[in-house]
Amino acid sequence: MQFSFPGLLWALSLLAIPIIIHLFYFRRYKQVYFTNVRFLKELVEETSHRNKLRNLLILASRFLAFAALIFAFAQPFTKNEKTLSNRHRAVSIFIDNSWSMNANTNEGSLFNKAKKCASDIVKAYSDYDKFQIVSCELNGRQSRIFSKQEALSAIEETKQTSSSNSLSKIIRRQNQILLGTEGFDKEIYLVSDFQKSLMDSPKEILDSTIQMNLLPLQGISENNIDIDTAYFTNPIILKSQNNHIVYVLHNYGSSDVENMKLSYNINGQEYPVSGINISAKKTYTDTIDLTISKSGSQKLILKIADYPIQFDDQYFMSFNVEEDVKILLIYNTKPPANLIQAFNAIPYFKTSIQDVGKLNYSEFSNYKLIILVDLSNVSSGFASELNHALVAGCNVFVFPAAGIQDNYSSLESQIRFPKLKDFSNIKKEVGSIQFESGLFDDVFTTKKANMKLPFVMSSYQLTNNSFAEPLLNYRDGLPYLIRYPFGNSYVYLCTSSADPETNSLSKNAEIFLPLLFKSAISGKNLNTYSYTLGRDQLVRWPINKEITLKDNSIRFKGPEEFITTAKMSPNQLNIDLFDQLKTAGIYDVINQETILGSLAFNENRLESNLEYLNKEGLKTLFGDKVNIIDPNQVGNLTASIQDSKDDQSMWWYLILAGIIFLLLESVLIRFWKNN
Repeated sequence: MQFSFPGLLWALSLLAIPIIIHLFYFRRYKQVYFTNVRFLKELVEETSHRNKLRNLLILASRFLAFAALIFAFAQPFTKNEKTLSNRHRAVSIFIDNSWSMNANTNEGSLFNKAKKCASDIVKAYSDYDKFQIVSCELNGRQSRIFSKQEALSAIEETKQTSSSNSLSKIIRRQNQILLGTEGFDKEIYLVSDFQKSLMDSPKEILDSTIQMNLLPLQGISENNIDIDTAYFTNPIILKSQNNHIVYVLHNYGSSDVENMKLSYNINGQEYPVSGINISAKKTYTDTIDLTISKSGSQKLILKIADYPIQFDDQYFMSFNVEEDVKILLIYNTKPPANLIQAFNAIPYFKTSIQDVGKLNYSEFSNYKLIILVDLSNVSSGFASELNHALVAGCNVFVFPAAGIQDNYSSLESQIRFPKLKDFSNIKKEVGSIQFESGLFDDVFTTKKANMKLPFVMSSYQLTNNSFAEPLLNYRDGLPYLIRYPFGNSYVYLCTSSADPETNSLSKNAEIFLPLLFKSAISGKNLNTYSYTLGRDQLVRWPINKEITLKDNSIRFKGPEEFITTAKMSPNQLNIDLFDQLKTAGIYDVINQETILGSLAFNENRLESNLEYLNKEGLKTLFGDKVNIIDPNQVGNLTASIQDSKDDQSMWWYLILAGIIFLLLESVLIRFWKNN
């Protein structure tokens, strides 16, 4: 026989108490005077024997009751043949240390409770067993096998982290390590809140040779609001211009929130935003207008006040404000003076003018807008490079030359260009602007009915343009100017030449200048304003300026500081973080003493939704072969696990025996009276 808590056996010395009570209580005699006791002698002797027997039985009942209770608390057990043949176990314990474990319980945070449960699990096993301690980081140290004492130290050292991984990935890591422990019985424990957002189906990866145990922890129900994301509406952020930033809040709670405070910090300057009302289980989207007075790298922090879950209450952004927009104008025979004059009227444009025969195709992706002016022909190689530029985020604006209906076939095949047909020398007037397209939304304060619109002396008609969006139409309803998306940008097509004698658009500054400006800054926003901790380990950082790395090392300076490696590629700096970044915030990126710019990193929002799987949900997810242990219903987790591992545990029988002996004592005292 062995004992789980042999130290309690000292209490056996207390068994002297019922003997002392017996000696000092039952030995007391009362004198009774009789005139003649001769006739009572036989009766006294018989009664004395009977009373001694009763008292001995009462003493034995008390003695055995106390002994049974003491042995029960020491928890004796005997090893059966199965236990003796498989004495050693390999146990993998996952401790959920993600931010959702910050939720409160009556005993403190869920994370502290999880660590206590993990320690109790380890203590339930012998010194000969081996352990693996796993948390959300899944780092190299968590592939080690620990002794019992090392495992307890590893649990104590576990800290909360911004890392998060799916349940199946965690179980795969546990299976991988346990399968390398030959000759051991294998068990897995998952101590977690089992948040729904991180749950996937683990049934197909469960190993039938490994016992799976789940310990679901539940905190006090909390509401949580997070800043889901934020981004600029335009791909180019210009100095001294009104730039729109969209932000999205999400109320994951079950109650409405009123007058929530939101603020933003731009380069260290704090600005408040009016109170926000968000309904339960809803998202809220709004826009902030930013006017930034200087160019270069900028740092922006959005903040809300929401308790007690706070890891998702800030959203960090880093972006670059451009001094100018690079434009490439490609002409055929002579530079178009009317367009050049229009470009010079827009202070943000930095225009390059090139002859079609002297192009450097490799520079196309450096521009935000390429304008083809009256080109008589477009080669297949030229069209292919325009395709690449459109994918890279450069818009293309085409003014076709007159009378070249079949000379743009390469554009039709490469960038889905509409076919030009039925060229005519008939004067046509533009009759309407399609305001619903969104291109002119914030250009005109009012939609004037008498607005002067352009006219043309010759034009094409278009076919195969059902996917295109009309921006301006002729009076007969046919399109004058269209655009359509391609790659990550837009292709703009006017149905008439750019020659001012043929097309009056360049003379109509009220429409032409905003059209040029909008076409330059339109397109899909490919900028990355922030990265996610734990997910974005390789940062591909677009570099819009010419830089030269003095070596391949990059230093990050911000909430923490570390050095990593980087490599240059065309228009991009590739930075490998090697899982070194642990703290959200904005970091300066430094090569030796040169600051290249800044990068922002945010906590993963997967943990923001505080919905958990209950016991029934866990059974559905894992199946019936797992063992679900509710720590709230187990007084002593260590003892409970030990009992489950040993079929010969005897503490319950000893408790029952103690109760029976106490009942027997009561019966003897009540119904067997002293004579």
